[in-house]
Amino acid sequence: MSPSVMFPSTFEDVAAAVRQAKSEDLDLTVRCGGYSTAINPSGLVIDLSRNLSSVTIDAENQLAYVQGGCRFSQVEREAIKFGFAVPAGTVSDVGVGGLTTGGGYGWLSGEHGLTLDSLVSATVVLANGDIVEASAAQHPDLFWGIRGGGSNFGIVVEFVFKLHSQRSDVYTTTLTYAPSLLPIVVQQINRWTRKQTPNEAGRLIFSTDSQGKSSVAVHPCQPAVVFIGYKNSDATEGEAAFKGFVELGPLENASGMIPYEKLNTMLDSYNVPGHRLHWGLHLERLDLKPFKKALEGFTNLLSEHPEASSSFVSFEFYHHDKIASVPTEATAFAHRAPVYNALVTTQWEKAAFTAVAQAATRELADTIAKAASTDLATNIGYPNYADGVAGQNKTDTYSKLAFGANYERMQEVKKMYDPESVFSKWFAVQPAA
Repeated sequence: MSPSVMFPSTFEDVAAAVRQAKSEDLDLTVRCGGYSTAINPSGLVIDLSRNLSSVTIDAENQLAYVQGGCRFSQVEREAIKFGFAVPAGTVSDVGVGGLTTGGGYGWLSGEHGLTLDSLVSATVVLANGDIVEASAAQHPDLFWGIRGGGSNFGIVVEFVFKLHSQRSDVYTTTLTYAPSLLPIVVQQINRWTRKQTPNEAGRLIFSTDSQGKSSVAVHPCQPAVVFIGYKNSDATEGEAAFKGFVELGPLENASGMIPYEKLNTMLDSYNVPGHRLHWGLHLERLDLKPFKKALEGFTNLLSEHPEASSSFVSFEFYHHDKIASVPTEATAFAHRAPVYNALVTTQWEKAAFTAVAQAATRELADTIAKAASTDLATNIGYPNYADGVAGQNKTDTYSKLAFGANYERMQEVKKMYDPESVFSKWFAVQPAA
């Protein structure tokens, strides 16, 4: 039995659909601009992406009005026309809704914090069908909750973001290394992060050449080591910032200035159509061992499961100070400590491979965790990367890990706005008694 899918054209349509799902006891799923949560085949899907996907820029007041069905690529294209940007993620097809309500790490995080830190207000459809405005002045508890609490409290049909001044072009470098150079690449990452400035960010990726991203010949079961660097500056400053990486002798060097709106397309080719599972964790330090074990484990995964040849492993390096400057209790997002995001992304085509892929993904993530002297059972990493546990809601074990010290307040907010748990797909919070 296929789910019923409705494409609302107005906020009132969304409210009517929520009331219908509640009255008929239908399992409710919301699809925003990007990826959606799991769908119950007997439920109702509210898809915002078709008709609720407009972006309006108020340049005078430096605000962006973004409907819930948008992808961030739309926001970037419109905002940069006026010399502005909203801190987004690192790929162009990510949905505004999921990224913002779950956190929002991205290339601009060092300068402007998480995406949710630029949220000024939001229009939210509640579990009872009411449409309310949430901000510091109106429904402040709800505003607190949707900044990090995901879909637990309602459907955000419009976001209002503070805009930040942004130059029209930025410097990027993509350097591909032989796997044997991993130790000195990690050494250089450590040297760079010690003097990293807020307008710099980087990413280390292990991936094969199966997606045609590079002209370097790599064996299908032997991933290359790719460092991607970014600096919100001109070429001279950018080249100076990443000079040490170039001096290591990459097999391929693709560096230079690109239009700002192209920044979040650099990683698009890594995400291929089909099935996908993210499994993340946090690293407190950049020791060689976790990187080495990740590369070894990923090489073994590719050798044993060629169906997963488009998969990749990545590590993110952002300047922490701006993110950590916001107190943990100021929003529902609980992971502001200076840590590094690690991510195993497994991708495959055939549904029959799903169970194997899930087990292999967790095994590799566990290998990295053990090498970093941490426990995958308690280190779930950045919640937006926690596909493996985000939907395991029979208990609130993982929700407590996702929301940490903020969980008890989230239970109180849940009781206020969704006491019957109509919204319970992503790290579901149990309402306070």
